[in-house]
Amino acid sequence: MPLSAGQTLTGRYLLHEMIGEGGSALVYRATDLHLGRDVALKVLHEQVHFLDRERFLREVRILARLSHPGVVAIHDLGQDLGRDFFTMPLLTGGPISLLGPLEDAPGSLERFLTAAAFVSKALAHIHDEGLVHRDLTPGNVLLGADGLPRIMDFGLVSMSEHTRHLTRSGVTLGTPQYMAPEQARGSGVGPSSDLYALGAVLYRVACGSPPFVGDNDQSVLFQHVYEHVPDPRELNPAIPDHVATILLHLLAKKPENRPPHARALAELWVQARFEARAGASAQYRGGRSRSGVHLGGPAWPSELRERWNISLPGEVTWPSAVVGHQGLLAVGTRSGQLALVSSSGDLHATLGANDEVTAPATLLGNGVIYGAWDGALRRASLDGSLIWTHQTRAELTGAPTLWGDRVLVTSRDGHLHAVNAQTGELAWAYRTDGPIAASPLIWGGAALIADENGWLHALDALTGSQLWKVEVGVTHATPALSPLGRGEAALIVATWKGEVHALHLQIKAGRAALASDAVLWSYDLEDEVWAAPAVQEDVVVVAGWGGQVRALTLAGGDDIWMHQLGGRVTASPVISGSYVYLASELGELSALGLHSGRSVWSQREAQGVQATPLADGGSLYVAFMDGTLRAYR
Repeated sequence: MPLSAGQTLTGRYLLHEMIGEGGSALVYRATDLHLGRDVALKVLHEQVHFLDRERFLREVRILARLSHPGVVAIHDLGQDLGRDFFTMPLLTGGPISLLGPLEDAPGSLERFLTAAAFVSKALAHIHDEGLVHRDLTPGNVLLGADGLPRIMDFGLVSMSEHTRHLTRSGVTLGTPQYMAPEQARGSGVGPSSDLYALGAVLYRVACGSPPFVGDNDQSVLFQHVYEHVPDPRELNPAIPDHVATILLHLLAKKPENRPPHARALAELWVQARFEARAGASAQYRGGRSRSGVHLGGPAWPSELRERWNISLPGEVTWPSAVVGHQGLLAVGTRSGQLALVSSSGDLHATLGANDEVTAPATLLGNGVIYGAWDGALRRASLDGSLIWTHQTRAELTGAPTLWGDRVLVTSRDGHLHAVNAQTGELAWAYRTDGPIAASPLIWGGAALIADENGWLHALDALTGSQLWKVEVGVTHATPALSPLGRGEAALIVATWKGEVHALHLQIKAGRAALASDAVLWSYDLEDEVWAAPAVQEDVVVVAGWGGQVRALTLAGGDDIWMHQLGGRVTASPVISGSYVYLASELGELSALGLHSGRSVWSQREAQGVQATPLADGGSLYVAFMDGTLRAYR
């Protein structure tokens, strides 16, 4: 007897729509009438081979012996109308591939790394039980409502939503896309084969496509066995180096070249998450999206006290900023020197230039890139040794932006330069319509830059060719970007006259484009703006030169709260955790609740602040206009 929506099995499970179908079983959304919750119910077809029934019951027994939050659990096993079924949690988040592809935003990378570590720990549990999954695919790793993945094994059942997605993208259905070379050759599988498959799944998440595609299964299997895996950074330059390295090791042809076990892999993802957080603080405004979000700030800002201070070799003024990486801070000064200071307050080194260094620097693992008013972009080692210099024709006031093997930097004469990060050689240059003070940001393969003649430009970040431009108003402050969902983002532009615009961006043909509803909302601050806005999830923080600071909803630009500082504000607000940190030219320092605007800490110093502070490593670092760098923790 065929099953249909509205039927009840064993007087307990009310069937709704079918959500999956395979050669031997169906999957329905159902309501457990006893417990009042929705579940996924997997039931055998009416007529199945006895081996299919045995495989079905074996799946139940295997899942029943596994107990891990990252492995789907069995709720109940039953039989009705002569058909076996079992129930399990209903996962509504879709396949893990919906977490990608990775975008130039800290939230996107954080979600990916959290999910990667979680699913690796789940796989370790499976292996600890002496089991090999053998069929890890995006359709078998589904997201719960909490955004975390659960490993499932539906056998031949493919979730219908996932099937439609794959059909649209033209990808061949089936597991060959995620099959280890030894499995493709038929030479046996083991835990390392699962690691390869998980690597292929996570590669798909990060890049938006699996490592190998072909016209048929045999073509894909051949590539798994014999072809080199394309570097994921070539498909998606937003992928950090440490993430790409892990993916490439997972996809090694020989099992012995992969991580030794899934638990070790989970530790690699945890370390990558730490490196990602450290890397975010090494770039101006928290990374390429310039969101103003700093990860790892003070846990208890109400208890902040000054711990040390040091005199830098010159004054520190707008648009400078404190950046930090692996226990080292970098601050530019008007005396023509970039100061490198340890997080304990010791001067590590000073790097020279022939004019003022007010552009925020970018720290690397083993060096630093910084620009100066002499028009030179320099890369140096941390001991001060110069590696290369790229000379432009005007002052550099924008932060160098790393993207793939390129460094993008703006100059006051209206140019955006892209130079090779290893050699300093020019790759391309683009001329805007006016002078530039803002730093570039990158999203969706596009470099976005606002000029002082009122135009926002979008360029192909690889070639420098113009994608589009739109008039927004004279802008000195660097815009901020916040992802809205898969392939969508809001770009917050605060103009000099105080008009704040939220532009709606979408990825079209692989590059950022203006959506048809280009302006989500606009807000008039009725004040000049020199400080960059900050945005985290549903809150936008903007600061006017006259000292008013407002929090607005990202969805509609509605007021949440307002806070008035006594001094002028040129230092950009910084968000870390549930707090926003502010500084004024009167020396006022404040920490406010992000959603409430309630003051939890304030401090008044004798010197003013124009440089953007840094919240990192449990501390707040502030560079004052007289050249004093202070640490509060």
